[in-house]
Amino acid sequence: MPILFSLCSCRGLASDEKQSAVELDAVLQHHQDMQEKLAEEMLSLARSLKNNTLAAQNVIKQDNQTLSHSLRMADQNFEKLKDESDRLEQHAKKSVNWLLWIMLIVVCFIFISMILFIRIFPKLK
Repeated sequence: MPILFSLCSCRGLASDEKQSAVELDAVLQHHQDMQEKLAEEMLSLARSLKNNTLAAQNVIKQDNQTLSHSLRMADQNFEKLKDESDRLEQHAKKSVNWLLWIMLIVVCFIFISMILFIRIFPKLK
């Protein structure tokens, strides 16, 4: 009888080990499936990140081109404004110069006219 008991217990242990091995295989398979899912998800996220990065790169390139074009236009406008400002300053100097001479002539004419007026019409007594 003791030998029979030991054979039964060995069979019980073998079936427990088989069940344990089956459960272990199932757990390992589940973990492997989860790792594959995570790897696929990481791959899709990496692709998405790459696409987003390329799109952002294109937008930044377009913005840089727009900024450089705007900078060139601003430089051209600044140069034109500087030229026109110089022309206006020269014109203003000429106008002030002529205006000054005209006013000086008018004042001298009025002064001489007053002197002649006083000489022609002396004081009444």
